[in-house]
Amino acid sequence: MVLDFLGTVEAGELPGGEFVVSANGPLDERIAAAFRDTLMPLTAAAGAPLLLDLANAHGLDAAAMLVIADAAHVVGRRGEQLGIVTRSPLVLRLISESGLDEIVKIATSLTEAIGREDTAPAGGRHADG
Repeated sequence: MVLDFLGTVEAGELPGGEFVVSANGPLDERIAAAFRDTLMPLTAAAGAPLLLDLANAHGLDAAAMLVIADAAHVVGRRGEQLGIVTRSPLVLRLISESGLDEIVKIATSLTEAIGREDTAPAGGRHADG
C-alpha cells in the first residue's frame, strides 16, 4: 500500500513583522487553491517582507509554480521582492527555468532570509563569489 500524502500550507507573522508562508510535503495541484488562498492575500501587505518557506516542500508542479509566479509579480509591482527559502536543486531549477530568479530573492534558510536583506540570487550565487 502506498500512502498518498497531501501537502500543507501555513501562514504566520514573525516578531520582526515578516510574513511567512510555509509549505510542507507535496506542493501540487491538489493543494494549489489552498496555497493561493494563503499566499496571495499577504502579497498586499506593503512594507512587510513576505517569505515563502519551501524548505520542507517537494513535488512542485505547474499549478504551484503559477501561484508562486503570481505572488512574485504582485510583490514586484509594489517595488519589493518575494523571498523564497529553499536548498532544493529541483526548486532552484524550476525557479530559474521559469525566469522567477530575476524577481525573487533566494535564501537557504529562514534565518538567512530574515537576517539580511540582500540574500543570494537563485542558484545560491553570492555577490562576492
